[in-house]
Amino acid sequence: MHHVSPSSIGWHVPSSTRDELDLNAVPADDEPGRKFLVEGQSGFYVQAVRVPPNFHAPDHHHDHPEIFMVAKGSCVFNGLTMGPFDLVVVEGGEPYGFISGDEGVQFIVTRNGVAKFIEGTVEEAAGA
Repeated sequence: MHHVSPSSIGWHVPSSTRDELDLNAVPADDEPGRKFLVEGQSGFYVQAVRVPPNFHAPDHHHDHPEIFMVAKGSCVFNGLTMGPFDLVVVEGGEPYGFISGDEGVQFIVTRNGVAKFIEGTVEEAAGA
């Protein structure tokens, strides 16, 4: 069993790749932030993400499925309005984007692989 206490984990500035990641880079309160909660234990990767009000995350995708659950606030996720405890399952390779609500949004992301940000649709990323 693995126990995680999110309050003991600091927020860091999200990056597009692990190579660019600096866990000591603390975001300002009005900037996006992320906490790694589970890093591969039993095959899961879980992170908490906070996003400031009216932030637009561009269309992107990952090569593995993800589950997003809103913990606090709201967002419009691929045209779907989501509030606390709403969740969406995104298949690997499926593009998505979101816009946080007027109060921002905090969500939990569960993956079965290390996050790798790939901007645009699968076709755009392949140069088609």
